Amino acid sequence: MSTLTFASRTLLGSLVLPGLLASAAFAGEKLVIEAGRVIVSPGNEILGGVIVIEDGRITAVGKRGEIEVPWDAPVVGGPDHVAIPGFVEAYSARGMDRPNENVDVAPFLNVRDSVDPINVTFEDYLRWGVTTINTQQGGDCVVGAQGRVLKPVGITVEEMTVRPDYGLVLSASPKRGKSRATQAQALRGAFGDLELYLQDVVTDAKDGGDLARREALYQGRDMEGEKAKGRAMGGSAWKVDGLELIPRGAIDEKWEPLLGLVEGRTKAFVHATAARDVLLALEVAKDNGFLQNTVMIVNGDAHKAAAHIAAAGVPVVIAGNLTYTENDPVTGEEIETDVIAAFEAAGATYALSSSDASSNSLWFRAERAIAQGTDPMKAFNAVMQTPADMLGIGDQVGSLERGKLGNVVLLTGDPLDPSTWVDEVVIEGERVYRRSEDVRNKYVFEGEEPTGIDAMPRTGEQ
Repeated sequence: MSTLTFASRTLLGSLVLPGLLASAAFAGEKLVIEAGRVIVSPGNEILGGVIVIEDGRITAVGKRGEIEVPWDAPVVGGPDHVAIPGFVEAYSARGMDRPNENVDVAPFLNVRDSVDPINVTFEDYLRWGVTTINTQQGGDCVVGAQGRVLKPVGITVEEMTVRPDYGLVLSASPKRGKSRATQAQALRGAFGDLELYLQDVVTDAKDGGDLARREALYQGRDMEGEKAKGRAMGGSAWKVDGLELIPRGAIDEKWEPLLGLVEGRTKAFVHATAARDVLLALEVAKDNGFLQNTVMIVNGDAHKAAAHIAAAGVPVVIAGNLTYTENDPVTGEEIETDVIAAFEAAGATYALSSSDASSNSLWFRAERAIAQGTDPMKAFNAVMQTPADMLGIGDQVGSLERGKLGNVVLLTGDPLDPSTWVDEVVIEGERVYRRSEDVRNKYVFEGEEPTGIDAMPRTGEQ
């Protein structure tokens, strides 16, 4: 990507644009997208292609003239466009009022209460062609809040939601104010405290008490249907016998999400910002039964433990620099390591995340990986189908196939051409972004002042 193009895209993220986001209350309409190239998935493309979307889902993909096109559907795109699947952000702590909490163990919290639908991050996601975002609490925690998979369109969090109450963030790397020893103690202790709590409520029930249920009713929690029933503790690790005596709705909300981890009902996103933290992360996940339901968020020199991660069958999200630089301890010589190559050599599954809100879109990250030698198909899969599969929504997004959501990005040219831009974004069949109507673009490139606001100072003006 040229310096000018990159700098311009960065500047777009620093201005204010009211009214860019469209409503996510999508009606059951039809849309036909035409493109000179339709990249169904990396390595699989159709020249002179057509995509048909009805009721928010792709109903047909093929060559123009070879598939039936609804006569009453509007047509967008054209032979100069390239259609690609919407990018999928495997992990992000952006778009919230506060990505971290002071409380060490906070699985009872939910990012729903922190997501800001008008945060500029979601506008930038559209400009970058991102249509699905796994929004989770940041890594400055021991056990974080419940996450949520979003689309960057909507007036309310509910309208933006693709998958509610999804995943918990844990960190094997020390949060601010903790050493590695105290972080490990707090992380292991969280699950020890959960076990003690479950033992206490079971003991109370066996002794004829009803404290947990009465407390739930007092708090107004749902105690109907399945919530009124008890069931034996699931999972593949430790168990507390007698949990079937406790209505599931009576389990304290402070502990229920953590119980979901142990029972294998919840995805874990575990931070490891150094190789020395990887073994702790894998140990805690294995001891508590969620190893096979874990995605590791890696940074720093965590790639040095890639063999351990791959052996455990845990996929990773590369959130830091794609090149790791260190000095030889003897000679002082600078050594550079290709992080992606290290995980590929170990046989680990990886996705890329955009690590910097002001510069690194997923598109840029894929291009950067390719520039460093990563195979283009693998690089683009790492921001499309692979993260979708990690999030358990690979049958919905990640490629342009019949039955999947109608999430399509129209580019002005080849994805690897530095002069290419996102021209239009379609989410679930709704046209939610058009570059021609982007006030920021008009201001940056044409000098057109947005209406209804004070004049913006130009470079050099005070």
